[in-house]
Parts: sequence; C-alpha cells; structure tokens
Amino acid sequence: MKIKLSLLMAVLCGGVSAGPALAAENPIHPEADRLLRECSSKLTEAKALSFKAEVWEDNVVAGHKVSTSKTVDIRLRRPDRVQIEVRSPTRSRGFWYDGKSLTLLDRMNNLYGTIQVPDNIDKVLDAASDKYGVHFPLEDLLVSDPYKSAMQGTKGGAYFGKVDVLGTPCRHIAFSTDAVDWQLWIADSTSLPRKLVITYKKEPAQPQVTAIFTDWELNSRLPDDTFVFSAPHGANRIEMLPGKPIDPNAE
Repeated sequence: MKIKLSLLMAVLCGGVSAGPALAAENPIHPEADRLLRECSSKLTEAKALSFKAEVWEDNVVAGHKVSTSKTVDIRLRRPDRVQIEVRSPTRSRGFWYDGKSLTLLDRMNNLYGTIQVPDNIDKVLDAASDKYGVHFPLEDLLVSDPYKSAMQGTKGGAYFGKVDVLGTPCRHIAFSTDAVDWQLWIADSTSLPRKLVITYKKEPAQPQVTAIFTDWELNSRLPDDTFVFSAPHGANRIEMLPGKPIDPNAE
C-alpha cells in the first residue's frame, strides 16, 4: 500500500512530499474527503449562488503550450435557473437557462440560438453536452451534488495542509483519476473554492486549467428576470443543430 501511495503522491504533486498528512491505510485521505464534502454541501444547500472566476487554460499550438485567459461570471438558482457570462480577448458569450429553454449568445458575432431543454440544471448540463457539444464553464460546481460528481472515477486523494492563495488562508487537497489530476484550495473562512487546477494527463503536453474564484454569494436574491434572455439590438437568431454548437469553441 505504501508503494501505491507513493506513486499517487508523485502523480498528484510532481514529487512533493505529503509528510504526516499522508493516510497510510486509505488512498483517499480522510481530511481531504471531509473538506470536499463540506465544500460540496455548502454549494448543494445554497438555494441561489453567484461567483466569479478568472480562468487560465493551456492550449497546444504548433507544438507550444500557450496559456489563454477568460473571466467567468455565474449566477444560479436551484433547481432550474442559470445565467453565465464568459469573456476573453477573442470571445464573449452568454448562457441563459430559464427552466424551459437554454439560449446561447455569441456576442462577438451577435448570433444566438435557443433550444428546449429539461426542467433541472443537471439534466440541462447533460443534454447540452450530449446533443449539442456545449459544455458550461466550471459545470462541476453547478450540479446538484458536486461531491458525487467530483468523486466519480477517483483513485486517490491527498491533503497538503494550510496555504495562502492571494492572501486567503486555505486548505489544499488533491485527487486523481485515470484521466485527470485535480487540486482544490478551499478557503478557511467560507469553506468555498478559492483555486482549482486540473491537469489532463492523457492529452499531449498534459495541459492545465487554473481557476481563481472570487465574489462568492450564497442564498442571495436572484429574480426571475436574471435568467431571461433579451436579444441585443441587431442580433440574428440561428438554428442550433445537434452536434453543432453556436460557438465551436464553447466551453
């Protein structure tokens, strides 16, 4: 078991020693599991929530690993309302889910499409991905049970103690699956995510996605019109066809 755990630590942290935080009898450290459960419960129990994230993504271009950035602004009201804005130097788009339909707006080209979708957030995430190839940004934080979603296929987890993220005291945990390694820094004061890093192990150059979270608000008032799409002046509606998202680079 110690050999297996040493290999897990090397995968998770590039050789960083876990010291006394390593659980010798269990490939998922109990403190890492507890912290993730607590964080997930906060997200699950919130009837409404909003947050912002600055996200960096690695892309392999002509053999070079190049980092791009975007901002994500998310508003959610359970069980059936989501509004998201995603902005980057090259793209700007919005998502509106009002309980019956999902609209995607490509602000750069002033194009939008609307489809009829199921009546809860989890089903909408699945339908958008399976039928239209559209993935919501940071969608693992939007589902009804983030802990269950995060632990699917998990082979091991570790706890690395206290660390500051941009001045915020946090607890650092990490988990591994066959396809990805991911790390989460959870703020001590709120038990909410402060930083997330995902490494895609099976892809060329093992690209990473890094997100820094700010402006968390739980159970804030989000009125219905927050989630109702209103077409901008001059916008053109297009038909969204299965397998052909409005934006081929949609997250």
